[in-house]
Amino acid sequence: MKSKVLLLTAFYLIVIPSLVIANENYNSKEFRDIIVQLDMQGHADHEFSTCTIQKVYYDEVVEMLDQGKSEKEILDYYVSEYGQAALRTPDTKGSGVIAWGMPAFGFLIGAIVVAFGIKRLTVKEPKVVETSPFLEKDYSETEQKILEQTIEEERRKLF
Repeated sequence: MKSKVLLLTAFYLIVIPSLVIANENYNSKEFRDIIVQLDMQGHADHEFSTCTIQKVYYDEVVEMLDQGKSEKEILDYYVSEYGQAALRTPDTKGSGVIAWGMPAFGFLIGAIVVAFGIKRLTVKEPKVVETSPFLEKDYSETEQKILEQTIEEERRKLF
């Protein structure tokens, strides 16, 4: 009985401090700063209690922190492993500049396409004046004036 109590006490003395240390690491500022920057293969916004990928990432980061690695070393490890997709926001150097510039470039191209489309729809084409077949014939001046007045009166009636 005494040996069971001693064995159980020894077990608790070994297990409980390790759980406390792990909890302290999960709550540390350095741990939070690293986790906030990682995308975790698209699982960063999932619920921690149900997402196994997040748990793996948390354990890996805690293990690396326990080994004494710095925030930059841990982030560099994930970037070398998964590329820029490992981070939630792209880097501001190198190929990361392309990732930051693409939305602005896409917006600019879209604005140009819309502007040309609007311009094309609103450009007024020159009006073609329709001539009456009656006016094309050779009439005397008086006949032509009478014909024009008649056509004008009919237009006014219709419009």
